[in-house]
Amino acid sequence: MKKYYTILLLAFILSVFPLTTFGAGPGTFAVVDLQRCLTESKEGKRVFQELKKQKDEMQKKLDEKQDELLKLKEELEKQSMMLSMDAKEDKTKEFERKRREFKYLYEDLSAQMRKAENQEKRRMLKELESVVTDIGQKGKYLFVFERRSSGIMYFDNAIDITDQVIQAYDQTKK
Repeated sequence: MKKYYTILLLAFILSVFPLTTFGAGPGTFAVVDLQRCLTESKEGKRVFQELKKQKDEMQKKLDEKQDELLKLKEELEKQSMMLSMDAKEDKTKEFERKRREFKYLYEDLSAQMRKAENQEKRRMLKELESVVTDIGQKGKYLFVFERRSSGIMYFDNAIDITDQVIQAYDQTKK
């Protein structure tokens, strides 16, 4: 719905104020794919590798806990016939407690990973916003649209400044 209103507002502005009143000629609009900037920039690749390393460490912890849980389950199944009712009940309670611990650990680590990813993405998008603003001012663009969120279904590649943004963003990180 928000996209619809944005497009409607843009169409209204363009119909009320023709481009000639702005003194603008062709090429005053630009489109940037921020998702591509996030994944293809040097900083994006570095952050992705760092997050992948963190995820692998967390996965290793989860795998260890899962192996421990599976061993306990196998042990419970093997000994279930030989154990007394009280011992069997104790083992079952221990297994259920460890299963809940595993579930909570999984949820906690997943939440930590999502939080870290979102923080990095927000930080990079903020940096990219200033880069796009600089390019927009230097290139004297009237509008710079984000490809995915602006509702643009087609555009000529001549107005795509994504590569230029990636290059400028990489320069700011040197």
